[in-house]
Amino acid sequence: MVRGSVAGALGAILAFGATVMGVGSGVAADGRAPTAGDRRAEDEVIYFLMPDRFANGDPSNDRGGLSGGPRATGFDPTHKGFYHGGDLKGVLAHLDYIAALGATAIWVTPIFANKPVQGADPWVSAGYHGYWITDFTRVDPHLGTNADFKALVEAAHARGMKVYMDIVTNHTADVIQARECIGRPACPYRPLGTPAYHPVVPETEAHIKVPAWLNNPSFYHNRGNSTFRGESSLYGDFSGLDDLDTENRRVIEGMIAIYKDWITKYRIDGFRIDTARHVSDVFWRRFLPAILAHARALGIADFYIFGEVAHPEPGYLARYVRDLGMPAALDFPFAYTIRSVLAQGAATARLAALFGSDDLYAAPGRGAARLPVFNGNHDMGRLGHMLLAGLGKDAPDARLRRRMEMGYALLF
Repeated sequence: MVRGSVAGALGAILAFGATVMGVGSGVAADGRAPTAGDRRAEDEVIYFLMPDRFANGDPSNDRGGLSGGPRATGFDPTHKGFYHGGDLKGVLAHLDYIAALGATAIWVTPIFANKPVQGADPWVSAGYHGYWITDFTRVDPHLGTNADFKALVEAAHARGMKVYMDIVTNHTADVIQARECIGRPACPYRPLGTPAYHPVVPETEAHIKVPAWLNNPSFYHNRGNSTFRGESSLYGDFSGLDDLDTENRRVIEGMIAIYKDWITKYRIDGFRIDTARHVSDVFWRRFLPAILAHARALGIADFYIFGEVAHPEPGYLARYVRDLGMPAALDFPFAYTIRSVLAQGAATARLAALFGSDDLYAAPGRGAARLPVFNGNHDMGRLGHMLLAGLGKDAPDARLRRRMEMGYALLF
């Protein structure tokens, strides 16, 4: 159903927003055919894509303006961990195809300029996915230009489609090193109450981050790699990525300014927020109201923000919506439940328990109906991948097909 190559869990993924009231159905209050402005966020069908894995509209930018081999440019279409050549012009050229599938909005993985290559053998790979940001103000040259993004948004809007940007507030690319860990494969987490590591920035990367304030190591936690348990989930580096001090007022105001600017310049329709559960509560209590107010001031009444809170329990997810003011969060509990029931043999009572938890999200203007539901993504893999992993590659085709159909029926 989706164009583009897939390697394991990587590639362009099709995900859908909650469609409780139907998708694009009905008419506007004054009898007109519904437009993008008439649709509520929960009525959207969202096509989720990774530009590098979608379509190559301009081969001249495949190497991002860099010279040399894959370790320098990040480009190697034979390797699943490197750039493959897709770009924003490729997305623009296929908007009619996406619309013909019934999608009313597109969500693109981060388009910001990334560190082209990170890591050491055997884990070296490229920033094709967009989550290793160095410049928060510019489109990655592998994907095109800011003008290309403006053209894409305008073309989508002309078709009545919305555009959601994937953004990152938790971290930047891996630039800062710890003096105590140089030459070591990993930097163990240092708990609060103990000294942080002494940050060291390579001379060649001292000014690589934009805006310039991001180059100051004092705006980062510098406590080593997260174990994704306890306090390290908030204060540790996500797989080595430089973890921003999201309690710091300068960091909060800086991120607000960055993302206000993208709304002002490109009139996008919403944000998907990466790694939201690893960011401090104080950040969300300032960032979310500021962004929503800015969008409203520009006439974007239903600016849709949905966070990535990767957790299987509705109660954990609901706190972000009910208590922290996040308009929505990706419905990971739904995806985990679909996987457990259809691919891992769990009782269907798990579904009843999931839907019975909807009241946990209740808050004025927010609730379970606003959650984008999905049954596969770029972190978990596609539903078909999960079915094969759970039922076995020798499972009868008819059984796999019935479960695939059930998964999409539950999605819609």
